[in-house]
Amino acid sequence: MQRLGTIDVFPPAENFVYMDAASVGLTHKGAAAAINRWQQALADEGTIAFDEQDEVECLDNLNDAAARLFNAQVRDIATASSETVLMQSLAWAVMPPKGTTIVATDTTHPSTVYPWMRVAETTGAEMRWARADNLYIDPDHLESLIDDSTSVVCLSHVEYGTGQTFDLARFAAKAHMHGAICVVDVTQSAGQVPIDVAATGIDAAAASTYKWLCGPFGTGIMYVSQALQKLRPGIVGWRSHKNMWDFQADRLELPDTAKRYEFGTMAYGTAYGATEAMNYLLGHSIEKIHAHNRVIADRLMTGLQALGAEVLSPRKAAERSATIAARFPGKNSRDFARTLKENNVIASLRRDFIRFSPHLYNNADDIDRGLASIKAAL
Repeated sequence: MQRLGTIDVFPPAENFVYMDAASVGLTHKGAAAAINRWQQALADEGTIAFDEQDEVECLDNLNDAAARLFNAQVRDIATASSETVLMQSLAWAVMPPKGTTIVATDTTHPSTVYPWMRVAETTGAEMRWARADNLYIDPDHLESLIDDSTSVVCLSHVEYGTGQTFDLARFAAKAHMHGAICVVDVTQSAGQVPIDVAATGIDAAAASTYKWLCGPFGTGIMYVSQALQKLRPGIVGWRSHKNMWDFQADRLELPDTAKRYEFGTMAYGTAYGATEAMNYLLGHSIEKIHAHNRVIADRLMTGLQALGAEVLSPRKAAERSATIAARFPGKNSRDFARTLKENNVIASLRRDFIRFSPHLYNNADDIDRGLASIKAAL
């Protein structure tokens, strides 16, 4: 089985069995070059190399790529420096009121849910948690928590620890049935699992670009439904005005698009890098990447089970992604992860288990090499 992402585009894949996209994906070589070109041109020529029109176009190009990634319209996309700030601004815009509940899982990433918890402290809304059993969330139990008191269903499309994947259409429909919105952190799915905001009906989706999108730190993208584009964002700045170049301090007229959630200056070079990386992935198609990753992740899971590992990721194909979590009986996971790294097998320690997350730059040989190193270390 060949790599989809080739060595010339992802050079470190030649030297390491890199299975850590869920932490930091290997950066697309062209994306890194685009960032460096921008920074060097800015250092050499200042605004001669990067003027106001360039500033507009670099984010417009990123928003265009994000719209294609999400199957959305460009007017429904906002860009900022991370998923966290976008989610924070959205949470303060929604302001779930007292007497309502915010449904979330206790296995979600803190960046997904902390913004909603903070807003709930102020408004008096209550968190309602779906509790995991050995890191697995029962989808039926999660759905049962959504009722007429629910104002927000806040999910990670793919859970960061085990890779459990949720049926977004199912939970969006349930939320809407009760007058709630469904807000999704797609940082762990964007780039490895197809996302279709139109088909699923979710109300918002936010992601950072440095994991499965193979882009840089410092860039976040968010889809916002047209209904949520009528709210006033929790974070505003000079970019928030509908004519951002009209620097007038005594008024704020928000755009009639998702751009009202864009607010300030960012490290624009990262936008060039993120756009380059996303266009590369979209050129392959996320569906093709998903199919590739499914094959190598299944190979990894089967091999881990054969070695006696306790695999914590879901068994059902529809609930799995390319993230595979495992414990090794009799082994300290922290020490074991260190041993694997010394043997150029790169994975992450999470809590008391090891998380493997291969991507398009891995192939079957990588998986077999990784499994051989694991076997030797047991």
